Amino acid sequence: MPVESSSQINEQIAREAGAAAARHASARKPGPNVSVLVLTKDEEINIVECLKTLAWSDDIVVLDSFSTDRTCEWSALFPNVRVIQRKFDNWSRHSNWALEHIPFKNQWVYYSDADERVTDELRDEILGIAASPAVEHVAFRVRYKNMFMNRWLKHGGIYPVWIIRLFKPDMIRYEEREVNAHPIMKGSLGDLREHFIHYSFNKGLLPWFKKHNSYSTMEANEAVKIVRGATIGEKIRTVRQGATPGVRRRALKDLSFFIPMRGFARFLHMYFVKLGILDGKAGFHYAAMISMYEYWIELKMREQQKQWKETTGDEVNRLLGDATQSTAGPASGPATAAKSSPQNSSTAPEAAA
Repeated sequence: MPVESSSQINEQIAREAGAAAARHASARKPGPNVSVLVLTKDEEINIVECLKTLAWSDDIVVLDSFSTDRTCEWSALFPNVRVIQRKFDNWSRHSNWALEHIPFKNQWVYYSDADERVTDELRDEILGIAASPAVEHVAFRVRYKNMFMNRWLKHGGIYPVWIIRLFKPDMIRYEEREVNAHPIMKGSLGDLREHFIHYSFNKGLLPWFKKHNSYSTMEANEAVKIVRGATIGEKIRTVRQGATPGVRRRALKDLSFFIPMRGFARFLHMYFVKLGILDGKAGFHYAAMISMYEYWIELKMREQQKQWKETTGDEVNRLLGDATQSTAGPASGPATAAKSSPQNSSTAPEAAA
Protein backbone atom coordinates (compact mmCIF):
# COMPACT_ATOMS: atom_id res chain seq x y z
CA MET A 1 0.00 0.00 0.00
CA PRO A 2 1.62 3.33 -1.07
CA VAL A 3 2.46 5.82 1.65
CA GLU A 4 0.94 9.26 1.18
CA SER A 5 3.35 12.18 1.08
CA SER A 6 3.02 15.18 3.37
CA SER A 7 1.71 17.32 0.51
CA GLN A 8 -0.94 14.72 -0.35
CA ILE A 9 -2.08 14.61 3.27
CA ASN A 10 -2.25 18.41 3.38
CA GLU A 11 -4.28 18.50 0.17
CA GLN A 12 -6.71 15.95 1.58
CA ILE A 13 -7.10 17.90 4.84
CA ALA A 14 -7.62 21.14 2.91
CA ARG A 15 -10.38 19.48 0.85
CA GLU A 16 -12.01 18.14 4.03
CA ALA A 17 -11.74 21.56 5.66
CA GLY A 18 -13.43 23.24 2.70
CA ALA A 19 -16.15 20.60 2.60
CA ALA A 20 -16.80 21.00 6.34
CA ALA A 21 -17.06 24.78 6.00
CA ALA A 22 -19.51 24.41 3.11
CA ARG A 23 -21.62 21.91 5.04
CA HIS A 24 -21.92 24.26 8.02
CA ALA A 25 -22.55 27.39 5.92
CA SER A 26 -26.29 26.80 5.67
CA ALA A 27 -26.55 26.65 9.48
CA ARG A 28 -25.22 30.17 9.99
CA LYS A 29 -27.87 32.63 11.00
CA PRO A 30 -28.08 36.27 9.93
CA GLY A 31 -26.22 38.58 12.26
CA PRO A 32 -23.17 38.06 14.47
CA ASN A 33 -21.20 34.84 14.38
CA VAL A 34 -19.24 33.20 17.22
CA SER A 35 -15.46 33.08 17.61
CA VAL A 36 -13.80 29.86 18.77
CA LEU A 37 -10.74 29.37 20.98
CA VAL A 38 -8.88 26.04 20.91
CA LEU A 39 -5.86 25.37 23.15
CA THR A 40 -3.40 22.85 21.70
CA LYS A 41 -0.13 21.06 22.36
CA ASP A 42 0.81 18.19 20.01
CA GLU A 43 -2.77 17.50 18.97
CA GLU A 44 -2.35 16.37 15.36
CA ILE A 45 -4.33 13.21 16.11
CA ASN A 46 -7.34 15.32 17.18
CA ILE A 47 -7.17 18.76 15.62
CA VAL A 48 -8.53 17.99 12.15
CA GLU A 49 -11.73 16.31 13.36
CA CYS A 50 -12.15 19.00 16.00
CA LEU A 51 -11.89 21.86 13.51
CA LYS A 52 -14.23 20.12 11.07
CA THR A 53 -16.99 20.34 13.69
CA LEU A 54 -16.15 24.02 14.29
CA ALA A 55 -16.02 25.11 10.64
CA TRP A 56 -19.27 27.06 11.07
CA SER A 57 -17.29 29.78 12.87
CA ASP A 58 -15.85 32.68 10.87
CA ASP A 59 -13.10 33.24 13.48
CA ILE A 60 -11.23 30.24 14.94
CA VAL A 61 -8.14 30.90 17.06
CA VAL A 62 -5.79 27.99 17.77
CA LEU A 63 -3.61 28.99 20.73
CA ASP A 64 -0.75 26.53 20.47
CA SER A 65 1.92 25.81 23.09
CA PHE A 66 4.71 25.22 20.54
CA SER A 67 3.64 21.82 19.28
CA THR A 68 6.36 19.62 17.83
CA ASP A 69 3.99 17.71 15.52
CA ARG A 70 1.78 18.94 12.64
CA THR A 71 -0.90 20.57 14.78
CA CYS A 72 -0.17 24.11 13.55
CA GLU A 73 0.42 23.06 9.95
CA TRP A 74 -2.90 21.25 9.71
CA SER A 75 -4.81 23.93 11.61
CA ALA A 76 -3.68 26.57 9.13
CA LEU A 77 -5.28 24.62 6.27
CA PHE A 78 -8.76 25.47 7.58
CA PRO A 79 -10.56 28.63 6.48
CA ASN A 80 -10.89 31.34 9.12
CA VAL A 81 -8.25 29.78 11.41
CA ARG A 82 -5.55 31.86 13.07
CA VAL A 83 -2.66 30.10 14.80
CA ILE A 84 -1.06 31.93 17.72
CA GLN A 85 1.73 30.45 19.80
CA ARG A 86 2.48 31.02 23.47
CA LYS A 87 4.47 29.00 25.97
CA PHE A 88 2.15 27.24 28.42
CA ASP A 89 2.60 28.10 32.12
CA ASN A 90 -0.66 26.98 33.72
CA TRP A 91 -4.22 26.74 32.50
CA SER A 92 -5.62 29.83 34.22
CA ARG A 93 -2.77 32.14 33.13
CA HIS A 94 -2.82 30.72 29.62
CA SER A 95 -6.58 31.20 29.30
CA ASN A 96 -6.55 34.66 30.87
CA TRP A 97 -3.78 35.70 28.49
CA ALA A 98 -5.96 34.60 25.57
CA LEU A 99 -8.98 36.52 26.88
CA GLU A 100 -6.93 39.67 27.45
CA HIS A 101 -4.67 39.73 24.38
CA ILE A 102 -6.41 37.99 21.48
CA PRO A 103 -8.64 40.34 19.43
CA PHE A 104 -11.64 38.10 18.77
CA LYS A 105 -13.82 39.07 15.84
CA ASN A 106 -17.12 38.38 17.58
CA GLN A 107 -18.82 39.28 20.85
CA TRP A 108 -19.23 35.62 21.86
CA VAL A 109 -16.43 33.04 22.14
CA TYR A 110 -16.84 29.28 22.31
CA TYR A 111 -13.97 27.39 23.97
CA SER A 112 -13.08 23.86 22.84
CA ASP A 113 -10.36 21.35 23.60
CA ALA A 114 -8.91 19.49 20.62
CA ASP A 115 -10.40 16.19 21.78
CA GLU A 116 -13.93 17.61 21.82
CA ARG A 117 -16.52 17.53 19.02
CA VAL A 118 -19.38 20.00 18.67
CA THR A 119 -22.60 18.39 17.47
CA ASP A 120 -24.84 20.06 14.88
CA GLU A 121 -27.49 20.54 17.56
CA LEU A 122 -25.06 22.37 19.84
CA ARG A 123 -23.82 24.44 16.90
CA ASP A 124 -27.37 25.60 16.15
CA GLU A 125 -27.99 26.51 19.79
CA ILE A 126 -24.74 28.49 20.00
CA LEU A 127 -25.43 30.41 16.79
CA GLY A 128 -28.96 31.09 17.98
CA ILE A 129 -27.65 32.78 21.11
CA ALA A 130 -25.22 34.90 19.11
CA ALA A 131 -28.03 36.03 16.82
CA SER A 132 -30.36 36.98 19.69
CA PRO A 133 -30.09 40.54 21.05
CA ALA A 134 -32.15 39.65 24.14
CA VAL A 135 -29.67 37.29 25.82
CA GLU A 136 -29.15 38.42 29.43
CA HIS A 137 -26.35 36.04 30.42
CA VAL A 138 -22.62 36.64 29.93
CA ALA A 139 -21.67 32.94 29.85
CA PHE A 140 -23.25 29.53 29.33
CA ARG A 141 -22.50 26.09 30.69
CA VAL A 142 -22.58 22.97 28.53
CA ARG A 143 -22.87 19.28 29.36
CA TYR A 144 -20.71 16.72 27.61
CA LYS A 145 -20.78 13.02 26.85
CA ASN A 146 -17.53 11.38 27.91
CA MET A 147 -16.47 8.46 25.70
CA PHE A 148 -14.38 5.53 27.00
CA MET A 149 -13.88 2.04 25.59
CA ASN A 150 -16.21 2.88 22.68
CA ARG A 151 -19.16 3.83 24.85
CA TRP A 152 -20.71 6.87 26.50
CA LEU A 153 -20.25 6.79 30.27
CA LYS A 154 -23.72 7.73 31.49
CA HIS A 155 -23.27 6.88 35.17
CA GLY A 156 -20.67 7.09 37.93
CA GLY A 157 -21.30 10.78 38.55
CA ILE A 158 -19.66 11.55 35.21
CA TYR A 159 -22.88 12.79 33.64
CA PRO A 160 -24.15 15.39 33.74
CA VAL A 161 -21.11 17.56 34.38
CA TRP A 162 -21.54 21.23 33.51
CA ILE A 163 -18.62 23.36 32.34
CA ILE A 164 -18.47 26.89 30.93
CA ARG A 165 -17.84 26.86 27.18
CA LEU A 166 -19.62 29.89 25.70
CA PHE A 167 -18.89 33.38 27.04
CA LYS A 168 -18.25 37.03 26.36
CA PRO A 169 -14.44 37.30 26.69
CA ASP A 170 -14.47 40.69 28.40
CA MET A 171 -16.85 39.43 31.10
CA ILE A 172 -14.94 36.42 32.41
CA ARG A 173 -11.55 35.63 33.94
CA TYR A 174 -10.17 32.58 35.76
CA GLU A 175 -8.84 32.51 39.29
CA GLU A 176 -5.12 32.00 39.79
CA ARG A 177 -4.88 28.26 40.38
CA GLU A 178 -2.58 25.60 38.96
CA VAL A 179 -5.40 23.25 37.95
CA ASN A 180 -9.22 23.23 37.88
CA ALA A 181 -9.42 27.02 37.99
CA HIS A 182 -12.86 28.48 38.64
CA PRO A 183 -14.29 31.33 36.55
CA ILE A 184 -14.98 34.81 37.86
CA MET A 185 -17.80 36.42 35.89
CA LYS A 186 -19.27 39.90 35.64
CA GLY A 187 -22.84 38.79 35.11
CA SER A 188 -25.21 35.85 35.14
CA LEU A 189 -24.70 32.29 33.93
CA GLY A 190 -27.03 30.25 31.74
CA ASP A 191 -27.24 26.61 30.64
CA LEU A 192 -27.39 25.17 27.13
CA ARG A 193 -29.61 22.20 26.30
CA GLU A 194 -27.27 20.36 23.94
CA HIS A 195 -23.97 18.51 24.46
CA PHE A 196 -20.52 18.19 23.01
CA ILE A 197 -18.72 14.85 22.73
CA HIS A 198 -15.47 14.30 24.64
CA TYR A 199 -12.94 11.78 23.29
CA SER A 200 -10.40 12.03 26.10
CA PHE A 201 -8.72 8.72 25.20
CA ASN A 202 -8.10 9.31 21.48
CA LYS A 203 -4.36 9.24 22.13
CA GLY A 204 -4.53 6.07 24.21
CA LEU A 205 -4.17 5.52 27.95
CA LEU A 206 -0.54 6.61 28.40
CA PRO A 207 -1.15 10.32 27.66
CA TRP A 208 -4.10 10.24 30.07
CA PHE A 209 -1.89 8.84 32.83
CA LYS A 210 0.86 11.38 32.12
CA LYS A 211 -1.60 14.27 32.14
CA HIS A 212 -3.27 13.16 35.36
CA ASN A 213 0.08 12.56 37.00
CA SER A 214 0.84 16.21 36.30
CA TYR A 215 -2.64 17.27 37.42
CA SER A 216 -2.30 15.31 40.67
CA THR A 217 0.90 17.18 41.51
CA MET A 218 -0.76 20.54 40.94
CA GLU A 219 -3.89 19.46 42.81
CA ALA A 220 -1.79 18.25 45.74
CA ASN A 221 -0.02 21.62 45.88
CA GLU A 222 -3.37 23.41 46.07
CA ALA A 223 -4.74 20.88 48.58
CA VAL A 224 -1.84 21.38 50.99
CA LYS A 225 -2.47 25.14 50.94
CA ILE A 226 -6.15 24.53 51.71
CA VAL A 227 -5.51 22.09 54.56
CA ARG A 228 -2.93 24.39 56.14
CA GLY A 229 -5.11 27.47 55.78
CA ALA A 230 -8.43 26.26 57.19
CA THR A 231 -10.02 23.81 59.60
CA ILE A 232 -12.53 21.05 58.91
CA GLY A 233 -15.13 22.99 60.90
CA GLU A 234 -14.71 26.08 58.74
CA LYS A 235 -15.19 24.07 55.55
CA ILE A 236 -18.26 22.30 56.97
CA ARG A 237 -19.83 25.66 57.84
CA THR A 238 -19.17 26.92 54.31
CA VAL A 239 -20.76 23.80 52.82
CA ARG A 240 -23.87 24.41 54.94
CA GLN A 241 -24.05 28.19 54.70
CA GLY A 242 -22.34 29.08 51.40
CA ALA A 243 -23.94 32.00 49.58
CA THR A 244 -24.23 30.20 46.25
CA PRO A 245 -24.23 26.59 45.02
CA GLY A 246 -20.84 27.22 43.42
CA VAL A 247 -19.33 28.34 46.73
CA ARG A 248 -20.79 25.32 48.50
CA ARG A 249 -19.51 22.90 45.84
CA ARG A 250 -16.04 24.41 46.09
CA ALA A 251 -16.11 24.11 49.88
CA LEU A 252 -17.24 20.49 49.57
CA LYS A 253 -14.28 19.73 47.30
CA ASP A 254 -11.93 21.49 49.75
CA LEU A 255 -13.45 19.45 52.58
CA SER A 256 -12.62 16.23 50.73
CA PHE A 257 -8.91 16.96 51.15
CA PHE A 258 -9.30 16.34 54.89
CA ILE A 259 -10.73 12.85 54.32
CA PRO A 260 -8.36 9.85 54.54
CA MET A 261 -8.46 7.14 51.86
CA ARG A 262 -9.95 9.55 49.32
CA GLY A 263 -9.13 7.23 46.42
CA PHE A 264 -11.00 4.28 47.89
CA ALA A 265 -13.93 6.50 48.88
CA ARG A 266 -14.06 7.94 45.36
CA PHE A 267 -14.24 4.46 43.82
CA LEU A 268 -17.09 3.38 46.10
CA HIS A 269 -18.95 6.59 45.36
CA MET A 270 -18.52 6.39 41.58
CA TYR A 271 -19.03 2.67 41.09
CA PHE A 272 -21.76 1.89 43.60
CA VAL A 273 -23.44 5.08 44.86
CA LYS A 274 -23.49 6.75 41.42
CA LEU A 275 -24.12 3.44 39.62
CA GLY A 276 -20.97 3.32 37.50
CA ILE A 277 -21.52 -0.43 37.62
CA LEU A 278 -24.25 0.07 34.99
CA ASP A 279 -21.61 1.17 32.46
CA GLY A 280 -20.11 -2.32 32.44
CA LYS A 281 -16.36 -2.86 32.14
CA ALA A 282 -15.85 0.72 31.01
CA GLY A 283 -17.53 1.98 34.18
CA PHE A 284 -15.34 -0.21 36.39
CA HIS A 285 -12.07 0.71 34.71
CA TYR A 286 -12.87 4.41 34.63
CA ALA A 287 -13.84 4.45 38.32
CA ALA A 288 -10.59 2.62 39.12
CA MET A 289 -8.54 5.15 37.14
CA ILE A 290 -10.18 8.15 38.80
CA SER A 291 -9.74 6.61 42.25
CA MET A 292 -6.07 6.04 41.42
CA TYR A 293 -5.78 9.71 40.46
CA GLU A 294 -7.29 10.68 43.82
CA TYR A 295 -4.84 8.35 45.56
CA TRP A 296 -1.94 10.06 43.79
CA ILE A 297 -3.18 13.40 45.12
CA GLU A 298 -3.42 12.06 48.67
CA LEU A 299 0.02 10.46 48.49
CA LYS A 300 1.64 13.62 47.13
CA MET A 301 -0.06 15.65 49.85
CA ARG A 302 1.46 13.37 52.48
CA GLU A 303 4.86 13.64 50.85
CA GLN A 304 4.75 17.41 51.27
CA GLN A 305 3.25 17.38 54.75
CA LYS A 306 5.61 14.73 56.14
CA GLN A 307 8.63 16.09 54.25
CA TRP A 308 9.67 12.63 53.11
CA LYS A 309 12.29 14.02 50.76
CA GLU A 310 14.04 16.00 53.48
CA THR A 311 13.81 13.15 55.99
CA THR A 312 15.18 10.65 53.49
CA GLY A 313 17.97 13.03 52.55
CA ASP A 314 18.95 13.51 56.19
CA GLU A 315 18.98 9.74 56.73
CA VAL A 316 21.13 9.17 53.64
CA ASN A 317 23.60 11.82 54.80
CA ARG A 318 23.73 10.23 58.24
CA LEU A 319 24.40 6.79 56.79
CA LEU A 320 27.04 8.16 54.44
CA GLY A 321 28.62 9.99 57.36
CA ASP A 322 28.71 6.80 59.43
CA ALA A 323 30.27 4.95 56.52
CA THR A 324 32.91 7.65 56.09
CA GLN A 325 33.82 7.54 59.78
CA SER A 326 33.99 3.75 59.65
CA THR A 327 36.40 3.72 56.72
CA ALA A 328 38.49 6.47 58.29
CA GLY A 329 39.02 4.47 61.54
CA PRO A 330 41.94 2.18 62.47
CA ALA A 331 42.78 -0.41 59.88
CA SER A 332 41.33 -3.83 60.69
CA GLY A 333 43.55 -6.87 60.95
CA PRO A 334 42.81 -10.15 59.21
CA ALA A 335 40.88 -11.50 62.19
CA THR A 336 38.68 -8.39 62.42
CA ALA A 337 38.08 -8.37 58.69
CA ALA A 338 37.07 -12.02 58.75
CA LYS A 339 34.74 -11.41 61.67
CA SER A 340 33.00 -8.46 59.99
CA SER A 341 32.68 -10.08 56.59
CA PRO A 342 29.48 -12.09 57.27
CA GLN A 343 27.76 -9.00 58.67
CA ASN A 344 28.64 -6.96 55.60
CA SER A 345 27.41 -9.65 53.24
CA SER A 346 24.07 -9.96 55.06
CA THR A 347 23.33 -6.24 55.25
CA ALA A 348 24.35 -5.32 51.72
CA PRO A 349 21.18 -6.62 50.03
CA GLU A 350 18.98 -4.84 52.58
CA ALA A 351 20.74 -1.54 51.94
CA ALA A 352 20.39 -1.99 48.19
CA ALA A 353 16.65 -2.67 48.54
